Amino acid sequence: MKALRTLSTYAIALFISCGFTAPSMAGSSDFSGIYGAMWGSAGGAQIDGRHTDQSGETTEGQVGGVFPLAGYEVGFNLPLGDIFFLGAGHSWTQNGMATLAEGVDKLAQTEASVNGQDLQGDGSFFLKAKNLKSVYFMPSISIYDNSAIYVKVGRSIADLELTGSASGTPNNLQGDLLGVGTIAMTPSGIFIKTEGSVTQFDDISVTGVGGSGTALVEGNPDVVRGTVAIGFKF
Repeated sequence: MKALRTLSTYAIALFISCGFTAPSMAGSSDFSGIYGAMWGSAGGAQIDGRHTDQSGETTEGQVGGVFPLAGYEVGFNLPLGDIFFLGAGHSWTQNGMATLAEGVDKLAQTEASVNGQDLQGDGSFFLKAKNLKSVYFMPSISIYDNSAIYVKVGRSIADLELTGSASGTPNNLQGDLLGVGTIAMTPSGIFIKTEGSVTQFDDISVTGVGGSGTALVEGNPDVVRGTVAIGFKF
């Protein structure tokens, strides 16, 4: 949550300052229209988790890891003035965030070693997130000819699949997305975007761990990503 607030503060400050200093050569019409792109990301996930054993005792822990992602996005940009424009879009990927899932499993195993019998024997499980999708708005400012900066605000969702020794499949991942980025466009319509983003997902929980009806693993996943996209404005 702290990381999300910090990124939000810096993004708004940068966005406002550039709006007042943008040169006259900049133009929102350079970016107007429908676009499509392919993107690749390097992501990092952190889960602040809790394991509650069958006797009701709770232990907290933290795990994390890194993972690659790749996907597609489509959207459009609407000029709102000489330098301001508003983008809206949708992105998706079928890649699984395997490291995020492994993090939940490691947390459960770690807490089991502290709390006792819940995960001894056949107590491992695997939680896989896939089909990550996001919808977003991008308030943007053209700062130079064919160059712009933007703030991205949106909502992300991913499907969760549970396998192994646990009975309670959690709800799908849902979370708030906030990012900042740049756009560089050629006269032919080809563009490159670079972006840093943070997604804070809602709490997830897995019940019935290790065959115990009362054993519970909970976690609050946060995902940080650096993304590069190459696309075309039609």
